Amino acid sequence: MGDVSGKRPTITHVIFDMDGLLLDTEKFYTEVQETILARFNKTFDWSLKAKMMGMKAIEAARVFVEETGISDSLSAEDFLVERESMLQSLFPTSELMPGASRLIEHLHAKGVPICLATEATGGILS
Repeated sequence: MGDVSGKRPTITHVIFDMDGLLLDTEKFYTEVQETILARFNKTFDWSLKAKMMGMKAIEAARVFVEETGISDSLSAEDFLVERESMLQSLFPTSELMPGASRLIEHLHAKGVPICLATEATGGILS
């Protein structure tokens, strides 16, 4: 129903997910996964990407190697190690998502504590 007084609620803290929200990194995941599959003459398509979305990394990796039929050549764990290595070389080139800088500067100017949560480091950065 919302606040009938017309006052906006006070924002006391903000937790951001870094990948795909603050930094434009999603394209790197697709690029790396396409590169890995190209070695096996396979392609990475939207239907596979959709199946992997929202899963924990190891679960998505299992789907990736099983659905593409490369599980005999590459385990889910080895896929994650290889993908992470490739991503680490690409992440420094990532750009901020539109509006991210302005939002962060605004929150900082208002003294709102900011925290980054990301699966990429296995936890929370602050």
